[in-house]
Amino acid sequence: MSKSNKTQAILSGKAYPVLITFALPIICGNIFQQLYNVVDAIVVGRYIGDLPLAGVSAASPIMDVLYGIIVGGTVGVGTLLSQLNGAGNHTRLRKVHETMLLGGSLFILALSVISLLSARWILQVQDTKPAVIEESMKYLTLIFLGLILNYLYNYFASALRSCGDSRTPFIVLLASSVLHAGLDLLFGWVFRWGIRGVAVSTVSCQLLSAVFLFVYIQKKFPLLAVGRKPRIERSEIRPIAAFAFAGALQQIVVQLGRLLIQGMLSEMPLTGLNFTGENAKTNMVTGYNMGMRVENFLISITSGISAAGSVCIAQNFGNRNIPRVRRFFLLTMMTSLIYACFIFALCSLFPVQLIGIFSRNAQVLEAGALYTGTMAAIYFLPCFNEILQSFFRGLGRLKTCAFFSAFQVVIRVVLSALLIPHYGIKGICYAVGIGWLLMALFEGPFALYTYRHLEQSKG
Repeated sequence: MSKSNKTQAILSGKAYPVLITFALPIICGNIFQQLYNVVDAIVVGRYIGDLPLAGVSAASPIMDVLYGIIVGGTVGVGTLLSQLNGAGNHTRLRKVHETMLLGGSLFILALSVISLLSARWILQVQDTKPAVIEESMKYLTLIFLGLILNYLYNYFASALRSCGDSRTPFIVLLASSVLHAGLDLLFGWVFRWGIRGVAVSTVSCQLLSAVFLFVYIQKKFPLLAVGRKPRIERSEIRPIAAFAFAGALQQIVVQLGRLLIQGMLSEMPLTGLNFTGENAKTNMVTGYNMGMRVENFLISITSGISAAGSVCIAQNFGNRNIPRVRRFFLLTMMTSLIYACFIFALCSLFPVQLIGIFSRNAQVLEAGALYTGTMAAIYFLPCFNEILQSFFRGLGRLKTCAFFSAFQVVIRVVLSALLIPHYGIKGICYAVGIGWLLMALFEGPFALYTYRHLEQSKG
Protein backbone atom coordinates (compact mmCIF):
# COMPACT_ATOMS: atom_id res chain seq x y z
CA MET A 1 0.00 0.00 0.00
CA SER A 2 1.45 3.38 -0.97
CA LYS A 3 1.85 6.16 1.53
CA SER A 4 -1.12 8.10 0.06
CA ASN A 5 -3.30 4.99 0.18
CA LYS A 6 -2.45 4.50 3.85
CA THR A 7 -3.72 7.96 4.59
CA GLN A 8 -6.79 7.37 2.40
CA ALA A 9 -7.59 4.18 4.33
CA ILE A 10 -7.66 6.14 7.59
CA LEU A 11 -9.94 8.73 6.01
CA SER A 12 -12.41 6.41 4.26
CA GLY A 13 -11.66 2.71 4.91
CA LYS A 14 -13.61 0.39 7.23
CA ALA A 15 -12.93 1.90 10.62
CA TYR A 16 -12.22 -1.09 12.87
CA PRO A 17 -9.96 -3.02 10.45
CA VAL A 18 -8.09 0.24 9.78
CA LEU A 19 -7.70 0.91 13.52
CA ILE A 20 -6.47 -2.59 14.33
CA THR A 21 -4.14 -2.75 11.33
CA PHE A 22 -2.65 0.60 12.25
CA ALA A 23 -2.59 -0.09 16.01
CA LEU A 24 -0.89 -3.50 16.00
CA PRO A 25 2.55 -2.26 14.91
CA ILE A 26 2.32 0.62 17.41
CA ILE A 27 1.30 -1.76 20.22
CA CYS A 28 4.11 -4.15 19.38
CA GLY A 29 6.48 -1.22 19.11
CA ASN A 30 5.44 0.02 22.55
CA ILE A 31 5.97 -3.45 23.98
CA PHE A 32 9.47 -3.65 22.58
CA GLN A 33 10.16 -0.08 23.69
CA GLN A 34 9.32 -1.17 27.23
CA LEU A 35 11.52 -4.23 26.76
CA TYR A 36 14.52 -1.90 26.44
CA ASN A 37 14.25 -1.03 30.13
CA VAL A 38 12.77 -4.36 31.19
CA VAL A 39 15.64 -6.32 29.65
CA ASP A 40 18.12 -4.02 31.41
CA ALA A 41 16.47 -4.80 34.75
CA ILE A 42 16.30 -8.55 34.04
CA VAL A 43 19.95 -8.82 33.04
CA VAL A 44 21.13 -6.63 35.93
CA GLY A 45 18.95 -8.37 38.53
CA ARG A 46 19.66 -11.94 37.45
CA TYR A 47 23.26 -11.77 36.23
CA ILE A 48 25.00 -8.74 37.76
CA GLY A 49 23.62 -8.33 41.30
CA ASP A 50 21.17 -6.76 43.75
CA LEU A 51 23.11 -3.51 44.22
CA PRO A 52 23.28 -2.71 40.49
CA LEU A 53 19.56 -3.60 40.25
CA ALA A 54 18.87 -1.08 43.03
CA GLY A 55 20.90 1.43 40.97
CA VAL A 56 18.77 0.84 37.85
CA SER A 57 15.65 0.98 40.02
CA ALA A 58 16.62 4.36 41.51
CA ALA A 59 17.53 5.70 38.06
CA SER A 60 14.21 4.69 36.50
CA PRO A 61 12.09 7.68 37.64
CA ILE A 62 14.70 10.15 36.31
CA MET A 63 14.87 8.32 32.98
CA ASP A 64 11.09 8.17 32.82
CA VAL A 65 10.84 11.97 33.16
CA LEU A 66 13.32 12.52 30.32
CA TYR A 67 11.76 9.87 28.10
CA GLY A 68 8.37 11.39 28.92
CA ILE A 69 9.56 14.76 27.62
CA ILE A 70 10.79 13.14 24.41
CA VAL A 71 7.79 10.89 23.80
CA GLY A 72 5.26 13.57 24.78
CA GLY A 73 6.90 16.23 22.63
CA THR A 74 7.22 14.02 19.56
CA VAL A 75 3.66 12.71 19.92
CA GLY A 76 2.42 16.28 20.29
CA VAL A 77 4.07 17.41 17.06
CA GLY A 78 2.97 14.14 15.45
CA THR A 79 -0.61 15.27 16.07
CA LEU A 80 0.08 18.49 14.17
CA LEU A 81 1.66 16.52 11.31
CA SER A 82 -1.35 14.17 11.23
CA GLN A 83 -3.78 17.07 10.94
CA LEU A 84 -1.72 18.66 8.15
CA ASN A 85 -1.50 15.33 6.33
CA GLY A 86 -5.26 14.75 6.65
CA ALA A 87 -5.88 18.25 5.29
CA GLY A 88 -3.45 17.64 2.39
CA ASN A 89 -1.21 20.59 3.37
CA HIS A 90 2.10 18.91 2.53
CA THR A 91 4.05 22.13 2.02
CA ARG A 92 3.54 23.22 5.60
CA LEU A 93 4.01 19.65 6.80
CA ARG A 94 7.57 19.65 5.43
CA LYS A 95 8.33 22.99 7.09
CA VAL A 96 7.07 21.74 10.45
CA HIS A 97 9.04 18.52 10.03
CA GLU A 98 12.41 20.19 9.38
CA THR A 99 11.89 22.78 12.11
CA MET A 100 11.03 20.12 14.69
CA LEU A 101 13.97 17.96 13.64
CA LEU A 102 16.55 20.73 14.02
CA GLY A 103 15.02 22.70 16.87
CA GLY A 104 14.13 19.61 18.86
CA SER A 105 17.67 18.26 18.54
CA LEU A 106 19.14 21.46 19.96
CA PHE A 107 16.69 21.34 22.87
CA ILE A 108 17.52 17.71 23.69
CA LEU A 109 21.27 18.42 23.65
CA ALA A 110 20.74 21.18 26.21
CA LEU A 111 18.50 18.88 28.27
CA SER A 112 21.24 16.22 28.27
CA VAL A 113 23.73 18.65 29.79
CA ILE A 114 21.25 19.76 32.46
CA SER A 115 20.50 16.13 33.30
CA LEU A 116 24.18 15.27 33.69
CA LEU A 117 24.65 18.15 36.10
CA SER A 118 21.57 17.50 38.24
CA ALA A 119 21.07 13.71 38.41
CA ARG A 120 23.27 13.08 41.45
CA TRP A 121 21.58 15.88 43.39
CA ILE A 122 18.12 14.46 42.59
CA LEU A 123 19.16 11.04 43.86
CA GLN A 124 20.57 12.57 47.04
CA VAL A 125 17.36 14.54 47.68
CA GLN A 126 15.45 11.26 47.46
CA ASP A 127 17.63 9.94 50.30
CA THR A 128 19.10 7.23 48.09
CA LYS A 129 21.96 5.28 49.67
CA PRO A 130 25.45 6.44 48.50
CA ALA A 131 26.34 3.00 47.13
CA VAL A 132 23.12 2.92 45.10
CA ILE A 133 23.77 6.47 43.83
CA GLU A 134 27.15 5.41 42.45
CA GLU A 135 25.58 2.53 40.53
CA SER A 136 22.82 4.79 39.23
CA MET A 137 25.30 7.40 37.98
CA LYS A 138 27.33 4.78 36.09
CA TYR A 139 24.16 3.94 34.22
CA LEU A 140 22.61 7.40 33.85
CA THR A 141 25.75 9.14 32.56
CA LEU A 142 25.83 6.98 29.45
CA ILE A 143 22.05 7.16 28.99
CA PHE A 144 22.21 10.98 29.09
CA LEU A 145 25.00 11.05 26.49
CA GLY A 146 22.78 9.03 24.14
CA LEU A 147 19.58 10.98 24.82
CA ILE A 148 19.74 12.70 21.41
CA LEU A 149 19.59 9.28 19.74
CA ASN A 150 16.47 8.37 21.69
CA TYR A 151 14.89 11.64 20.53
CA LEU A 152 15.76 11.09 16.87
CA TYR A 153 14.29 7.60 16.82
CA ASN A 154 11.09 8.68 18.58
CA TYR A 155 10.62 11.71 16.35
CA PHE A 156 11.20 9.82 13.11
CA ALA A 157 8.80 7.10 14.31
CA SER A 158 6.14 9.66 15.26
CA ALA A 159 6.51 11.47 11.92
CA LEU A 160 6.11 8.22 9.98
CA ARG A 161 3.04 7.22 12.00
CA SER A 162 1.48 10.63 11.42
CA CYS A 163 1.67 9.89 7.69
CA GLY A 164 0.12 6.43 8.01
CA ASP A 165 3.23 4.23 8.35
CA SER A 166 3.23 2.47 11.72
CA ARG A 167 4.85 -0.69 10.33
CA THR A 168 8.38 0.57 9.64
CA PRO A 169 9.04 1.99 13.15
CA PHE A 170 7.87 -1.32 14.62
CA ILE A 171 10.16 -3.42 12.42
CA VAL A 172 13.13 -1.26 13.36
CA LEU A 173 12.27 -1.43 17.05
CA LEU A 174 11.77 -5.20 16.88
CA ALA A 175 15.21 -5.72 15.38
CA SER A 176 16.76 -3.27 17.81
CA SER A 177 15.14 -4.94 20.83
CA VAL A 178 16.42 -8.38 19.87
CA LEU A 179 19.91 -6.95 19.39
CA HIS A 180 19.61 -5.05 22.67
CA ALA A 181 18.86 -8.21 24.65
CA GLY A 182 21.91 -9.91 23.17
CA LEU A 183 24.21 -6.96 23.76
CA ASP A 184 23.00 -6.61 27.35
CA LEU A 185 24.17 -10.13 28.08
CA LEU A 186 27.35 -9.69 26.05
CA PHE A 187 28.48 -6.37 27.54
CA GLY A 188 26.99 -6.67 31.02
CA TRP A 189 27.60 -10.34 31.84
CA VAL A 190 30.09 -11.91 29.41
CA PHE A 191 32.45 -8.91 29.15
CA ARG A 192 31.87 -8.10 32.85
CA TRP A 193 31.23 -4.42 32.15
CA GLY A 194 28.43 -4.52 34.71
CA ILE A 195 25.81 -1.81 34.72
CA ARG A 196 27.85 0.31 32.27
CA GLY A 197 27.66 -2.50 29.72
CA VAL A 198 23.87 -2.48 29.91
CA ALA A 199 23.84 1.28 29.27
CA VAL A 200 26.26 0.92 26.33
CA SER A 201 23.96 -1.70 24.85
CA THR A 202 20.95 0.63 25.11
CA VAL A 203 22.70 3.61 23.53
CA SER A 204 24.20 1.48 20.72
CA CYS A 205 20.79 0.14 19.71
CA GLN A 206 19.24 3.61 19.82
CA LEU A 207 21.99 4.81 17.46
CA LEU A 208 21.29 2.05 14.95
CA SER A 209 17.52 2.66 15.14
CA ALA A 210 17.83 6.41 14.55
CA VAL A 211 20.26 6.00 11.65
CA PHE A 212 18.12 3.36 9.94
CA LEU A 213 14.92 5.42 10.12
CA PHE A 214 16.71 8.51 8.81
CA VAL A 215 18.10 6.59 5.83
CA TYR A 216 14.71 4.95 5.21
CA ILE A 217 12.92 8.31 5.19
CA GLN A 218 15.49 9.85 2.86
CA LYS A 219 15.27 7.02 0.34
CA LYS A 220 11.70 5.73 0.62
CA PHE A 221 9.54 8.48 2.09
CA PRO A 222 9.90 11.69 0.04
CA LEU A 223 7.17 13.52 1.97
CA LEU A 224 9.44 13.58 5.04
CA ALA A 225 12.84 13.57 3.33
CA VAL A 226 15.15 16.34 4.58
CA GLY A 227 16.52 18.67 1.90
CA ARG A 228 20.15 19.60 1.38
CA LYS A 229 19.71 22.81 3.33
CA PRO A 230 17.18 22.13 6.09
CA ARG A 231 16.33 25.12 8.20
CA ILE A 232 14.29 26.22 11.14
CA GLU A 233 11.19 28.01 9.86
CA ARG A 234 10.60 30.87 12.28
CA SER A 235 6.87 31.06 11.56
CA GLU A 236 6.47 27.42 12.65
CA ILE A 237 8.35 27.67 15.96
CA ARG A 238 5.36 28.88 17.93
CA PRO A 239 2.81 26.23 16.81
CA ILE A 240 5.43 23.48 17.14
CA ALA A 241 6.36 24.67 20.62
CA ALA A 242 2.69 24.76 21.60
CA PHE A 243 2.04 21.18 20.47
CA ALA A 244 5.36 19.84 21.77
CA PHE A 245 5.11 21.60 25.12
CA ALA A 246 1.53 20.50 25.74
CA GLY A 247 2.37 16.91 24.78
CA ALA A 248 5.54 16.90 26.88
CA LEU A 249 3.82 18.61 29.82
CA GLN A 250 1.28 15.82 29.98
CA GLN A 251 4.05 13.24 30.27
CA ILE A 252 6.19 15.38 32.58
CA VAL A 253 3.51 15.87 35.21
CA VAL A 254 2.82 12.13 35.28
CA GLN A 255 6.50 11.22 35.61
CA LEU A 256 7.23 14.01 38.08
CA GLY A 257 4.40 12.67 40.20
CA ARG A 258 6.11 9.30 40.24
CA LEU A 259 9.43 10.97 41.03
CA LEU A 260 7.90 12.81 43.99
CA ILE A 261 6.36 9.59 45.26
CA GLN A 262 9.75 7.92 44.87
CA GLY A 263 11.13 10.52 47.28
CA MET A 264 8.56 9.45 49.90
CA LEU A 265 9.55 5.79 49.78
CA SER A 266 12.50 6.11 52.16
CA GLU A 267 10.04 6.80 54.97
CA MET A 268 7.48 4.20 53.87
CA PRO A 269 6.65 1.60 56.53
CA LEU A 270 6.74 -2.12 55.82
CA THR A 271 2.96 -2.30 56.25
CA GLY A 272 1.49 -5.43 54.67
CA LEU A 273 4.93 -7.03 54.22
CA ASN A 274 6.23 -10.00 56.22
CA PHE A 275 9.93 -9.21 56.29
CA THR A 276 12.50 -7.11 58.15
CA GLY A 277 16.26 -6.73 58.09
CA GLU A 278 19.08 -4.38 57.13
CA ASN A 279 18.12 -4.25 53.44
CA ALA A 280 14.36 -4.46 53.94
CA LYS A 281 13.69 -0.83 52.92
CA THR A 282 15.93 -1.05 49.84
CA ASN A 283 14.28 -4.30 48.75
CA MET A 284 10.82 -2.83 49.34
CA VAL A 285 11.63 0.17 47.12
CA THR A 286 13.16 -2.10 44.48
CA GLY A 287 10.06 -4.31 44.57
CA TYR A 288 7.77 -1.30 44.17
CA ASN A 289 9.83 -0.06 41.19
CA MET A 290 9.72 -3.52 39.60
CA GLY A 291 5.93 -3.35 40.04
CA MET A 292 6.02 -0.04 38.21
CA ARG A 293 7.95 -1.70 35.38
CA VAL A 294 5.23 -4.32 35.08
CA GLU A 295 2.64 -1.53 35.10
CA ASN A 296 4.44 0.47 32.41
CA PHE A 297 4.74 -2.64 30.26
CA LEU A 298 1.05 -3.54 30.53
CA ILE A 299 -0.23 0.01 30.07
CA SER A 300 2.02 0.44 27.01
CA ILE A 301 -0.47 -1.72 25.09
CA THR A 302 -3.33 0.63 25.95
CA SER A 303 -1.03 3.50 24.98
CA GLY A 304 -0.56 1.86 21.58
CA ILE A 305 -4.32 1.59 21.08
CA SER A 306 -4.61 5.23 22.16
CA ALA A 307 -1.82 6.39 19.83
CA ALA A 308 -3.41 4.69 16.83
CA GLY A 309 -6.80 6.15 17.69
CA SER A 310 -5.26 9.59 18.09
CA VAL A 311 -3.73 9.52 14.59
CA CYS A 312 -7.00 8.30 13.07
CA ILE A 313 -8.96 10.99 14.92
CA ALA A 314 -6.44 13.69 13.97
CA GLN A 315 -6.46 12.89 10.25
CA ASN A 316 -10.25 12.73 10.11
CA PHE A 317 -10.54 15.91 12.16
CA GLY A 318 -8.18 17.58 9.67
CA ASN A 319 -10.48 16.28 6.94
CA ARG A 320 -13.51 17.64 8.91
CA ASN A 321 -15.23 14.23 9.06
CA ILE A 322 -16.72 14.51 12.57
CA PRO A 323 -18.91 11.33 12.50
CA ARG A 324 -15.78 9.33 11.66
CA VAL A 325 -13.97 10.98 14.58
CA ARG A 326 -16.72 9.65 16.86
CA ARG A 327 -16.49 6.20 15.28
CA PHE A 328 -12.77 5.88 15.94
CA PHE A 329 -13.17 7.17 19.50
CA LEU A 330 -15.80 4.55 20.36
CA LEU A 331 -13.81 1.73 18.77
CA THR A 332 -10.62 2.62 20.65
CA MET A 333 -12.55 2.83 23.93
CA MET A 334 -14.13 -0.58 23.40
CA THR A 335 -10.79 -2.18 22.54
CA SER A 336 -9.03 -0.62 25.52
CA LEU A 337 -11.64 -1.76 28.04
CA ILE A 338 -11.57 -5.33 26.68
CA TYR A 339 -7.80 -5.29 27.20
CA ALA A 340 -8.31 -3.96 30.76
CA CYS A 341 -10.13 -7.20 31.57
CA PHE A 342 -7.01 -9.13 30.54
CA ILE A 343 -4.79 -6.94 32.77
CA PHE A 344 -7.12 -7.53 35.70
CA ALA A 345 -6.95 -11.31 35.32
CA LEU A 346 -3.18 -11.38 34.81
CA CYS A 347 -2.28 -9.15 37.78
CA SER A 348 -4.81 -10.81 40.08
CA LEU A 349 -3.65 -14.36 39.36
CA PHE A 350 0.09 -14.01 38.74
CA PRO A 351 1.57 -11.01 40.63
CA VAL A 352 4.52 -12.96 42.08
CA GLN A 353 5.36 -14.50 38.72
CA LEU A 354 5.34 -11.09 37.03
CA ILE A 355 7.79 -9.61 39.56
CA GLY A 356 9.82 -12.84 39.40
CA ILE A 357 10.79 -11.94 35.86
CA PHE A 358 13.17 -9.35 37.34
CA SER A 359 14.45 -10.78 40.59
CA ARG A 360 14.70 -13.91 42.73
CA ASN A 361 15.03 -11.92 45.96
CA ALA A 362 12.14 -13.00 48.21
CA GLN A 363 11.67 -9.52 49.71
CA VAL A 364 11.64 -7.83 46.30
CA LEU A 365 9.10 -10.42 45.11
CA GLU A 366 6.79 -9.85 48.07
CA ALA A 367 6.85 -6.05 47.83
CA GLY A 368 6.39 -6.00 44.06
CA ALA A 369 3.59 -8.56 44.16
CA LEU A 370 1.76 -6.52 46.82
CA TYR A 371 1.74 -3.48 44.51
CA THR A 372 0.83 -5.39 41.33
CA GLY A 373 -1.91 -7.46 42.97
CA THR A 374 -3.49 -4.46 44.67
CA MET A 375 -3.48 -2.46 41.43
CA ALA A 376 -5.15 -5.21 39.34
CA ALA A 377 -8.73 -3.90 39.51
CA ILE A 378 -7.61 -0.26 39.41
CA TYR A 379 -6.13 -0.65 35.91
CA PHE A 380 -9.59 -0.29 34.34
CA LEU A 381 -9.34 3.44 35.08
CA PRO A 382 -6.13 4.29 33.16
CA CYS A 383 -7.37 2.19 30.23
CA PHE A 384 -10.49 4.38 30.17
CA ASN A 385 -8.64 7.67 30.73
CA GLU A 386 -6.01 6.93 28.09
CA ILE A 387 -8.65 6.80 25.37
CA LEU A 388 -10.20 10.06 26.55
CA GLN A 389 -6.73 11.55 26.23
CA SER A 390 -6.36 10.15 22.69
CA PHE A 391 -9.60 11.91 21.72
CA PHE A 392 -8.30 15.29 22.88
CA ARG A 393 -4.85 14.67 21.36
CA GLY A 394 -6.44 13.91 18.01
CA LEU A 395 -8.28 17.22 18.14
CA GLY A 396 -5.02 18.99 18.93
CA ARG A 397 -6.24 19.95 22.41
CA LEU A 398 -3.08 18.90 24.16
CA LYS A 399 -3.47 21.53 26.87
CA THR A 400 -6.65 19.76 27.91
CA CYS A 401 -4.71 16.49 28.16
CA ALA A 402 -2.02 18.20 30.22
CA PHE A 403 -4.57 19.82 32.54
CA PHE A 404 -6.38 16.58 33.40
CA SER A 405 -3.08 14.72 33.76
CA ALA A 406 -1.79 17.39 36.12
CA PHE A 407 -5.03 17.27 38.09
CA GLN A 408 -4.71 13.52 38.51
CA VAL A 409 -1.04 13.73 39.51
CA VAL A 410 -1.65 16.42 42.14
CA ILE A 411 -4.36 14.24 43.71
CA ARG A 412 -2.03 11.22 43.55
CA VAL A 413 0.92 12.98 45.18
CA VAL A 414 -1.09 14.66 47.95
CA LEU A 415 -2.92 11.46 48.85
CA SER A 416 0.32 9.46 48.70
CA ALA A 417 1.87 11.80 51.24
CA LEU A 418 -1.15 11.25 53.51
CA LEU A 419 -1.62 7.51 53.02
CA ILE A 420 1.92 6.10 52.66
CA PRO A 421 2.83 6.57 56.37
CA HIS A 422 -0.22 4.51 57.35
CA TYR A 423 -0.65 1.95 54.56
CA GLY A 424 2.78 1.65 52.91
CA ILE A 425 2.70 0.33 49.36
CA LYS A 426 -1.07 -0.06 49.48
CA GLY A 427 -1.29 3.64 50.30
CA ILE A 428 0.29 4.40 46.93
CA CYS A 429 -2.25 2.13 45.22
CA TYR A 430 -5.17 3.85 46.93
CA ALA A 431 -3.82 7.31 46.05
CA VAL A 432 -3.27 6.38 42.40
CA GLY A 433 -6.71 4.80 42.12
CA ILE A 434 -8.51 7.82 43.59
CA GLY A 435 -6.57 10.16 41.28
CA TRP A 436 -7.50 8.15 38.18
CA LEU A 437 -11.13 7.89 39.31
CA LEU A 438 -11.51 11.64 39.78
CA MET A 439 -9.82 12.23 36.42
CA ALA A 440 -12.36 9.95 34.72
CA LEU A 441 -15.32 11.60 36.47
CA PHE A 442 -14.30 15.06 35.24
CA GLU A 443 -12.68 14.29 31.87
CA GLY A 444 -15.43 11.94 30.64
CA PRO A 445 -18.27 14.51 30.69
CA PHE A 446 -15.95 17.14 29.22
CA ALA A 447 -15.14 14.81 26.30
CA LEU A 448 -18.88 14.38 25.67
CA TYR A 449 -19.40 18.14 25.79
CA THR A 450 -16.50 18.68 23.37
CA TYR A 451 -17.88 16.18 20.85
CA ARG A 452 -21.35 17.72 20.91
CA HIS A 453 -19.79 21.12 20.32
CA LEU A 454 -17.93 19.70 17.30
CA GLU A 455 -21.16 18.33 15.88
CA GLN A 456 -22.88 21.67 16.30
CA SER A 457 -19.96 23.48 14.66
CA LYS A 458 -20.02 21.04 11.74
CA GLY A 459 -23.74 21.50 11.39
